[in-house]
Amino acid sequence: MYYAADKQNAERALIDLRSSRTAERGAALACLQRLRNEVACERADDLPRMQAWQSIRRLYDALKAGTVQDLGPQWRDAVAKTTAWRENLR
Repeated sequence: MYYAADKQNAERALIDLRSSRTAERGAALACLQRLRNEVACERADDLPRMQAWQSIRRLYDALKAGTVQDLGPQWRDAVAKTTAWRENLR
């Protein structure tokens, strides 16, 4: 059961990440903040999830600060790490 819930969370996070990339800044920040909280994990042995969370957190921080002009690399990293987390659950 825990495994199935993790898989659903990873799939939803990936969909939300992809859709928020084209959203306006405020909506993207709200989505990333929610994802940052939902993807956070307490288990140290769940490395793919932890990497996805760290990447989402870095993206959120960069978008919030507004100092980075091209967030493309951060978006790609967050999507790639979240995809890796989802694939790890198959």
